[in-house]
Amino acid sequence: MEKEKGEMNVPAIILSVIGLFALGLVISFVYLSLYGENYTNLYIEKLQNGEIKNPISEFQLMFVGNPSEQIPEGSEIITIPTEDGEKRIIIQANLGNLDVSSIQKELINYLSVILKFYNLHEIPFTSMTPKVQVFVDDIAYYAEIVKGDILIKEGEAEKPEITIRTTNEEIFKIIENNNYAEESFSSGKTILSITDNYFVLFAKGYFTLYKDFNSWNLQKK
Repeated sequence: MEKEKGEMNVPAIILSVIGLFALGLVISFVYLSLYGENYTNLYIEKLQNGEIKNPISEFQLMFVGNPSEQIPEGSEIITIPTEDGEKRIIIQANLGNLDVSSIQKELINYLSVILKFYNLHEIPFTSMTPKVQVFVDDIAYYAEIVKGDILIKEGEAEKPEITIRTTNEEIFKIIENNNYAEESFSSGKTILSITDNYFVLFAKGYFTLYKDFNSWNLQKK
């Protein structure tokens, strides 16, 4: 039987609506992946008002590569075994309630701020947060980013997107001269490896944040 004039093709309309909805989701997903919340101004303000402090200045830290160098009396010492021999971080300030292991987290947190980890974000429409694995002189830490907050934890993360391998010496150099970060990566003194697929990196904002990935001596696993 022929359809009467003006009769609506219901299946076609439903498919059209579903198609438009799917297209809208794709567009929203791409937009949110590219243009997540930007916390840069907030962190600049936190740095300027002292809410986030440079741990090298705050705790009067010194990195000592020469084990024979004289240590100021009354200082706390973090000993770092390396292939080239023992190196040390000297803590000259009173730590108060902090322990020595907290200092390392403070250094990694400040490095994370310099590298703008705070602008990474969850995969749109999910609760899958970004995780960056960091090995400092082969000791494992990782940064998890939750809505602009950087949480530094000990150990190895489950399925991090990227892995950074560096040393305390390089962290000190980057903190003392932010412009040195690119040199540290490009020279291979700090190594950046991708440990997840490109889709996940795109969805969590890595490619937007790090447009110069390829100039950073990038390694792929």
